[in-house]
Amino acid sequence: MSVRSGQTLHISTYTILRFFGILFLFTGLYIVRDVILSLLFAVIIASGLEPAVVWLGARRIPRILAVVLLYLLIGGVLFLAAYFVSPLLLESVESFLDSSAGLQEQILERVRGSGFISRPFTFPGDLRSALNLPLSSLSGFGSGLVNFVGTIFGGLVSFILVAVLSFYLTAQERGIENFLRLVTPLAHEQYVIGLWGRAQAKLGRWLRAQLLLGMIVGVLIFFGLSLLEIEHALIFALLAAAFEIIPIVGPILAAVPAVITAFLSSPGLGIGTIVLYIIVQQLESHIFVPVVMRRATGLRPLVVVLALVVGAKFGGIVGIFLAVPLTAVVAEFVDDWDKKKRAIMPE
Repeated sequence: MSVRSGQTLHISTYTILRFFGILFLFTGLYIVRDVILSLLFAVIIASGLEPAVVWLGARRIPRILAVVLLYLLIGGVLFLAAYFVSPLLLESVESFLDSSAGLQEQILERVRGSGFISRPFTFPGDLRSALNLPLSSLSGFGSGLVNFVGTIFGGLVSFILVAVLSFYLTAQERGIENFLRLVTPLAHEQYVIGLWGRAQAKLGRWLRAQLLLGMIVGVLIFFGLSLLEIEHALIFALLAAAFEIIPIVGPILAAVPAVITAFLSSPGLGIGTIVLYIIVQQLESHIFVPVVMRRATGLRPLVVVLALVVGAKFGGIVGIFLAVPLTAVVAEFVDDWDKKKRAIMPE
């Protein structure tokens, strides 16, 4: 290729091959992105279970047996929870649907009785349809929940893949470490292994911290709604615990059904429910999240919020779930790089 200065620019065959190699690499990673996400989920789950496996190993229980016992324990807890809680949930959902069926009539009665409107008032046809649609859509809540879970894990195959990979990674002592030794140049092997050890510890602490936050919020909401004598307190508490992972809008979305139910009973009860959710949200934002996440990952609250926003932007629900642990891993690398830079700088 000739340029104006009369010089000739030569592009070597190696440069061309390297360019297409990088291009094919990123294309391949994009194609298998679902498998990569499944592997990341499995690594996080395995990291969260590692302390329990080590604790059982210290009591002379073989590692594979310890892993099997943990998975049986988790499966048993989920089965018992479904067995005992499902009938109560179904009864509460049925009662909620029955009470919601008269929502339009109750709103009309309150509007007519308010004294602000003197002439007869009815909902426009489109508004009636808009109000009735969500109520009828609630009947498909169960199937919608299954579809939502299936979407998160990329379908049943990805869910099974996550379970199998997490079991294998937990059962294999230093499995990921051995893999990193295999693919890492010898000059950087010790650093990469040390970085992974610190990152794995942070991943495990983050997972346990996230479960703890959801449990704290769910318990507070349950006891608060029970004290206010709000019906379906268990459903609303489970929603609050599950939506805890969604930043900013999660607590708002979880509060809407409870507030509507409370206002159907009385305006005072509705205001009390709003105050309850605001108090729990303030406690969660200013006490629980900063303290728990800072101790779990070492990240400042502002960094956690930014990570969640970026994760939501690029990865949706999956991005939100992976944002904080991946940021914690990157933070470990950045800290090491900063320390190395300061070590070689002249004083």
